[in-house]
Amino acid sequence: MGLTLPGLAQRRVLALVPALLVLLIGALAYERAKSVVADVDAVNQSHAVIEGSDALLTRAIDAETGQRAYLLTGDEIFLDPYRGARADISRHLDSLRRLTSNEPAQRTRLNTIEKLIAERFALLDLGIEQRRSGAQTVATDHERLLAGKIRMDQLRAAIANLQGQERDLVAERRGAEKRSVRSAAIVVGIAALIAIALSALINLTFSRAVEDRDRANAELRAVNVDLKRQSEQLETQAVEMESQAAELEATAEDLRSTNEEMNVAGRAAEAARTVAENARLQLDRVLENLPDAASVFDSEWRYTFINPAAKRILAVRGVDGDHVKGKVVWDEVKQLKGSMFEAESRRAALEQKVVEYDEYVPELDAWLENTIIPAKDVVMTFTRDITRKKREQQGAELLSEASRVLASTLDYENTLESVARLAVGDLAEWCAVELVQAGGAIRQAVVAHIDEEKVRWAKELNRRYPPDYAGPTGVGAVIRTGRPEIYPEISDEMLVAAGRDEHHLAIMRELQIKSALIVPMIARGRTLGALTLISTRKGRRYGDFDLALALELATRAAIAIDNAQLYRSALAASEAKSAFLATMSHELRTPLNAIIGYQSLLKEGIHGSLNDSQLAQLSRIRASADHLLGLIDEILTFSRVEAGKEVVRLEDVELRPLVEETVGMVGPLAEHRGLNLRAEVPDGVLRTDGVKLRQILLNLLSNAVKFTERGEITLRVRRDGNGAEFYIIDTGIGIASENLQRIFEPFWQVEQSSTRRAGGTGLGLTVSRSLARLLGGDVSVESKPGEGSTFTVTLPAQSG
Repeated sequence: MGLTLPGLAQRRVLALVPALLVLLIGALAYERAKSVVADVDAVNQSHAVIEGSDALLTRAIDAETGQRAYLLTGDEIFLDPYRGARADISRHLDSLRRLTSNEPAQRTRLNTIEKLIAERFALLDLGIEQRRSGAQTVATDHERLLAGKIRMDQLRAAIANLQGQERDLVAERRGAEKRSVRSAAIVVGIAALIAIALSALINLTFSRAVEDRDRANAELRAVNVDLKRQSEQLETQAVEMESQAAELEATAEDLRSTNEEMNVAGRAAEAARTVAENARLQLDRVLENLPDAASVFDSEWRYTFINPAAKRILAVRGVDGDHVKGKVVWDEVKQLKGSMFEAESRRAALEQKVVEYDEYVPELDAWLENTIIPAKDVVMTFTRDITRKKREQQGAELLSEASRVLASTLDYENTLESVARLAVGDLAEWCAVELVQAGGAIRQAVVAHIDEEKVRWAKELNRRYPPDYAGPTGVGAVIRTGRPEIYPEISDEMLVAAGRDEHHLAIMRELQIKSALIVPMIARGRTLGALTLISTRKGRRYGDFDLALALELATRAAIAIDNAQLYRSALAASEAKSAFLATMSHELRTPLNAIIGYQSLLKEGIHGSLNDSQLAQLSRIRASADHLLGLIDEILTFSRVEAGKEVVRLEDVELRPLVEETVGMVGPLAEHRGLNLRAEVPDGVLRTDGVKLRQILLNLLSNAVKFTERGEITLRVRRDGNGAEFYIIDTGIGIASENLQRIFEPFWQVEQSSTRRAGGTGLGLTVSRSLARLLGGDVSVESKPGEGSTFTVTLPAQSG
């Protein structure tokens, strides 16, 4: 009959294979799900640490603000925010300790932050106690404020370090989470497809076996009928028929055994289908619990599965996710028709490879990261909201570029305009900056928009409808209180309330303002102005992250403005000082020239002869006058150099005569102190300003004589190409390494006490280095205490 069926043991093994494979799929899915959940928890924990540290810094600033208000007014009510902030900081610290319990490095940073906060509150408490006791003075205020600023700067740096580490951990954990989700989906999906295919193959094999059994039974029935007919006709052949009957009985027994085996195989196939269905349900549960949006489509792009996260995205787009199964995605979600999502999904299905890409969706005001995984007749998509990550990147880039722009120049008016243009784009469509002027009035310094025509239009609107800075809200209130204002959604009622008249209201409606925020620009406790950001983008709503970014941008701009104002004040003070020194020096020269003139007349005996004692006294008068004249010339030179008014007069200078003349001028003083003064100079010509070179060498030689008690002083000249190097070497007291650069500062003396052995203004080295640099060179020094010093003057040859 040719009936062949798999053996019983073989069929049982085939029946058990799908069950084992499904159990393996379930185990893999469970392990992957645990890994994904752990990664999500770790990411959430890092975000909680970042948000908690932000809140910690904010409450520290609130405490500082409350304390300053109390110091200014003496009213105890202003200490309520201070006390509340202190309690909140303690709670935030406890929360951060719990969150970072498994991160030793972060716990160390948190300990540093806690120490800085304690030190800062100690300073704040000291200020409060001094205010209460009346012991507050300008000096103590300045010291305490400076110490407080240092602690706050250190606190900001420590928190930034903590947050930077957490952001690194977030990036690392998000990468791990993404890999876990992708690997879980791929492994489970492929294994499920293999299980389904294997189950189908086993069912097909068993179906064919059942068909063979049915055909065998039909043949057996036909044989039985034929045998019965033959038994009636061939009774004489009983022996042969008995033999055939025995054979038929054996065949029937085999058929019964085969039928039992087929029943067992059928039950095994049913169990395999049940296990496969359970695996599919388990996969659905994993996808249901994913934080990312997950959808599955068949080959006709009909929904076969959609999880709650994907339903929420559809709800924002106006589509009910509970009624999309079995429907074509492009017909149900009109926004996706012709979108990048459709193009990339079709490409993934066509090329049968995984596709990943990021895109910004305006109607959601969100950045989405899409992963599209194709399989046979199935496409799975996973969508993750990476808006916070993208905005953190954009915020970091904005702050970095803003810092670079703010540090590029001290012309803060133009700098603010550049920063405002940077803010226009991803962060806002409009950016404005108002500044507080010297008299307290507020003026709009900058307004920026991507369209310059709209900028001119906005300035005209501001002129026609000047802002009410005295109102309870808005820019004026932010500047007065130092507190930001955020308007996540601008309603028409708000526009009606702000409109001055119908025309003004129509203009504001035309702007289509969707969201706005105003933040103060604070530096060193002073509010210098306010930064306003306005979004007209549909779906854009400002939140806490945008507020924090705007506050940081405003703070950096305020610090730049404050630094520029301080620099201008310093320049004004320096110019006043230089003018004062020049005026006083000129005023001192007039009576000094008269003293020198009258001394010369007396010495020459115009009004009668003088004895030796009188002549000696006149010589002392002349020496003191010459010394004072030298000091005045030194001050005048310093004033001219500092004011940029010193003029270089180039000439060809013979080196040997100039050096010998300078050494001759200092020689008597060196001889008086018992010092050996010598010069080593080659012949040659250097094109430079001879007067200034002589003054440099004279200053350095005079300094060497003043600070050398025994030994010798050497002036050595060495030609360097067309230039020259001058070495002034002494065996004097030397200079400590920490003072080697300070000696070139104006009015600084090696001996700082009032009983110092050497006199002078402390300008000699300052003037010498300034003149050398004016000539294109420099002055440097090498020295060790007790071993002497070597000053090196390097001068290039000048052209012209």
